[in-house]
Amino acid sequence: MKVLYLNVPGMLQPWYDDFRTAVGEGHTVCLYDPVKPMAGQFEDVDVVVDQGGSVGTRALIDAALAARVKLWQVLGTGVDHVDVAYFLKKGLMLANTPGPFSAVALAEHAMFLMLYFAKQFDEHVRNLRSNVFYFPVSEELEGKTLALVGLGASGQALAARAKAMGMRLAAVDAVDVPRERLDELGVDVFAAPSELKSVLTQADYVSLHVPLTSKTRHMIDRQALAAMKSTAVLINVARGEIAEEAALVEALQNGRIRGAGLDVFAEEPLPADHPLMNMPNVVATPHTAGQTYGTSRRRGEACAGNVDRIARGLEPLFRITEAG
Repeated sequence: MKVLYLNVPGMLQPWYDDFRTAVGEGHTVCLYDPVKPMAGQFEDVDVVVDQGGSVGTRALIDAALAARVKLWQVLGTGVDHVDVAYFLKKGLMLANTPGPFSAVALAEHAMFLMLYFAKQFDEHVRNLRSNVFYFPVSEELEGKTLALVGLGASGQALAARAKAMGMRLAAVDAVDVPRERLDELGVDVFAAPSELKSVLTQADYVSLHVPLTSKTRHMIDRQALAAMKSTAVLINVARGEIAEEAALVEALQNGRIRGAGLDVFAEEPLPADHPLMNMPNVVATPHTAGQTYGTSRRRGEACAGNVDRIARGLEPLFRITEAG
């Protein structure tokens, strides 16, 4: 089979090589060149792999349809920036690489951001460079309450790590999780989204692990932030717009919450003069939580698996059948 790979400019590796390795010699993989004519590059293509899902314009989708492409495979999890409705309308099969493939990376990054605040890393560095020793006295995560907003793959991966750190766990999700699994993860409190604010009042750390949909956009709004402890920290490695950014900036500026560890933002890249770039109670990373070699390898293998399935006349795994 012939596969056309659409890459995000400046982000070809390690994603492309990992996908090529996973595909092996059984299929032909071509790298899309935006400088060359579009239509000719889709000739005889069976599967399109769209890195991250943001490359696929309607013009590219139409070219794929004209070439009778069988599957548009997103090498990524979130489809909030994918024109899902257009794919469904046109009847082109669409699949992604969902949460389990990046869960470890997101969980580790969220834990890193929590530890950053607990151990007051910035103050430690300043004191070391100023020759001030034995201060500050930092916190421990053991005994602290972590509220997981979303208990899917990455939420569960973080829960397992937080349990090992001795944290108390509460979780909110619209999808029910069996009590046996909650007990295994150490989740003491499990609630529906309607009970979000009640859960937030208990938390020392709040970590977001839901996809961005019409239902989760601004889920953490001004009222939710007001429900949090003034000593609480918000962690977001999911999508920027899950939190109402203006309200978050206001809460941070007014000391309404202690701080925020952010990997994602409503606008990316974040403008240099954005308040979140220069606040002492914010630690931010440039949407890199999921950017690990492990995520790249696992996603590449998942995409290659779907190429094999299409070659065998099978339905792809992780097919997307409705818009969020």
